[in-house]
Amino acid sequence: MRTLVYVDSSPRGPWALAAARALGPALLGEIVLLASEEDVRRDPGLLVRARATLGLMGDAVCEKQAPGLAEASIVHEASAGGYGLVVVPPAGRGAIARMVRGSRVATVVRSVRTAVLVARRPPERYRRVLGAVSGGGSTEAVIDAARALAAVTSATPDFVHVDAEVRLPGASPASPSPEQAVRELLASRGHGVEPLWREGLVVEEVLDEFEHGAYELLVLGAWPGPVEWGREDVTERLLLGCSGSVLVVPPAGLSRL
Repeated sequence: MRTLVYVDSSPRGPWALAAARALGPALLGEIVLLASEEDVRRDPGLLVRARATLGLMGDAVCEKQAPGLAEASIVHEASAGGYGLVVVPPAGRGAIARMVRGSRVATVVRSVRTAVLVARRPPERYRRVLGAVSGGGSTEAVIDAARALAAVTSATPDFVHVDAEVRLPGASPASPSPEQAVRELLASRGHGVEPLWREGLVVEEVLDEFEHGAYELLVLGAWPGPVEWGREDVTERLLLGCSGSVLVVPPAGLSRL
């Protein structure tokens, strides 16, 4: 797999590098470090330190610089570079700044067709991973991604399903029921643990489970089709409201070599 890691000079910039280091080279494959030309002008050693932080040398890591705003640079490179994973730190914009300029991470997640890991205060290694599953088209991708991450990090994967009117992206009202679909998909992948069942509002219930379960990484499915009322909002609210790292996977899932 090929992984794009965005490096910036903000206080949150090191989070993306720490998240990539926690995942490890076995999952990431070839790593491309991307920074803005403006950040490199201000801090010429930015990319050199980033490479040293990852502890990888030689052809396993390459460096690129791009002009312009971070989100535009990330989207352009991710769309053109054939990446399986994009790792970004949050910009740290408050509610008012997001209203004016938008959210960096939400823009990237909406604009690229690959998995995006938004790194927030990542630990030295991931120990607990929570996958939010709907029972619909995104469920398979979420299960596979969470289990793949758990396998390479020795983390424990759990899955939560919320019974609510506004479902997670990719949910289907058709038979079989979402609950049955979740059980069948988990069983088909050898996951012997019963999923966590909750009722209520999806965003509140998933975030509450994440906090009370002391999870470090939340895995979500991206909405696979045209944006419908209420659907994309669920993904974005979970993405922006989660206190830890969030991996958003497309219907194709997290590609690995």
